[in-house]
Amino acid sequence: MLRFTLLFTTLLLGACSQYPFSSNVDKQNFSTYFKPSSVTIYSKEEATKLDAQWLGAITGSSCQIEINDRPASKADARTKARINAANLDANGIVFQTCVTFEADSSCLSNVICYARAISVEQEK
Repeated sequence: MLRFTLLFTTLLLGACSQYPFSSNVDKQNFSTYFKPSSVTIYSKEEATKLDAQWLGAITGSSCQIEINDRPASKADARTKARINAANLDANGIVFQTCVTFEADSSCLSNVICYARAISVEQEK
């Protein structure tokens, strides 16, 4: 029985070795995958209590281009805004609003979130 199991496992693994491995993780952009986690989301009320420097206004957008693509979402737009904030060396973000747009020639569905990128020093 043990021989049969070893033989079967060897044949199974050997058969799978002919298939190429493919991943959606891009080695060159690996750090981008973790950028959103370096930016903390603060409410407008919390931001008034922080010792923070305003770095700039940013946006994040989510656009469904093709019918088979995922619909645009507020979550994707907010994540992209956090990436844009990280690109400004911000460690915080304060969202102002998210707007859902009607379908047009470029997007079947579209959400854009507007925010402020901030650098938080310490709480007051």
